[in-house]
Amino acid sequence: MPAVEREGRRIHFTQEGDGPGVVLVPGLGSGARLFGTLPRRFARGGFTCAAVDPVGLEPSSPLPDSGYDFVEAAEDVLAVAAKLPKPVTLVGTSLGGKVALQAAALQRDDAQRLVMLCSSALHTPRSERVYRWFELLCTEVDGALLGELTAPFLFGETFLNDKPGVVDNIIRSTRPTDETRAFMRAQARALQAFDGHELCARVQVPTLCLAGGEDTLTLPREVEATAARIHAAEHERFEGAGHSLLLESVAAFERVAAFAGA
Repeated sequence: MPAVEREGRRIHFTQEGDGPGVVLVPGLGSGARLFGTLPRRFARGGFTCAAVDPVGLEPSSPLPDSGYDFVEAAEDVLAVAAKLPKPVTLVGTSLGGKVALQAAALQRDDAQRLVMLCSSALHTPRSERVYRWFELLCTEVDGALLGELTAPFLFGETFLNDKPGVVDNIIRSTRPTDETRAFMRAQARALQAFDGHELCARVQVPTLCLAGGEDTLTLPREVEATAARIHAAEHERFEGAGHSLLLESVAAFERVAAFAGA
């Protein structure tokens, strides 16, 4: 399995396909498995698609004692991007969008485009409450209940009503280990302090910010406000979809593929 070493950190990633690079950056507590068959779909579309297992999740190296750091996570993503054919598009979902934003703000030559999916750069009292909620889920609640408790927020109303069997399967597969919960807790704590306002001004690559119209975790207006802070960023809202945008909306996937292949 492919991996890259960087300053004592080992970053594992999956890789499929041939063509311009796409790096999928997962959300809170997640790794490459989050994306399911999406890497294969990108590969069929003519891309070399890598999905990252962040440091803190096996088989990547353990999280250091200093905890989760967005700059270090961004450097890890860029190290993976450097292994792919150019132009490379960073595609980050939720927390992963913040990591991808941080990576783009570093203004390296390893990534040429940025996509933020249901992700906001804004730091607000509401966002702190949301991330504190996730921290409590990781510390105070039985891990076996995590899927049940988060499903109403990870998916939009349409997907929950139309695809109950798929949601049930996802809930059954959500059984975090103690190590995974510790990783999620570290990320949730880092999120409570994250403020990407200044990062937006430093992004110079073409950027696409996509929102789910039914997203109750990252509100569509927060995604729109983030796009407004990034020079020449494109913004689009997909009705009938929630926080798990590429899973819920074929049109959103096609929009990302068209942007990455432009």
